[in-house]
Amino acid sequence: MTRLVFPDIELVPGELLVPPPVARHARVARVEPGEAVEVLNLAGGVGLGTLVRWNGDGSCVVAISQVLRERGEPPAPLTLALAVLHTQAFDWAVEKATELGVTAVVPVLTSRVQGRDHGKRVSRWQRVAEAAVAQCGRSRAPEVASPVALGDFLAGAFGLRVVADFGGKALPFFSVSASSGVTLLVGPEGGFTGDERRTIAGAGFVTLSLGPRTLRAETAAVCGLAVLQAALGWWTT
Repeated sequence: MTRLVFPDIELVPGELLVPPPVARHARVARVEPGEAVEVLNLAGGVGLGTLVRWNGDGSCVVAISQVLRERGEPPAPLTLALAVLHTQAFDWAVEKATELGVTAVVPVLTSRVQGRDHGKRVSRWQRVAEAAVAQCGRSRAPEVASPVALGDFLAGAFGLRVVADFGGKALPFFSVSASSGVTLLVGPEGGFTGDERRTIAGAGFVTLSLGPRTLRAETAAVCGLAVLQAALGWWTT
């Protein structure tokens, strides 16, 4: 399915003129009149339709027959708080977390985070998230926050708070409602320091084991998001 990302456009049934920069993906994919396309506004709307015609300026007209709302979104806020990785592994984690339904990504600064000036990478991470939305077909892009110190993040964490920990509890351990949302915290390569682990526990985070093997941080993020949603029954909602 060819999906066109047209940010913030109001989607309603009827014909929609798609400007050249947005239509370019359909042109590259050689979509012909009569073929199905989807238009995503990244704000909760997905327009199902068909390409009507190409215009000489590179724009196209799409006939939208139906508009879906909140397709592919979790039933409550889902936040991934991941210690910043100095390599492109963080890009990969943002992409996969978007595919898995996160509504927010928070880059966290901990004692063992390497490098500086990570704030300059936020715009790139947001673009990665938006591209992943088009690939997986959900209706919203998660918001990628500016990097925040661990203590500041913990002060604002809400909902069911879970931290990936090699010595944590195995599933199922849920006895609380996740209706107010879920926050998964994953540490950096090398893990959290002892002081950080105590601070995290004091902030009400429950530890979660992700199995008997040591996982890279980006792998732990993906694994944790999958097992949490499976345990909560979110895959079927």
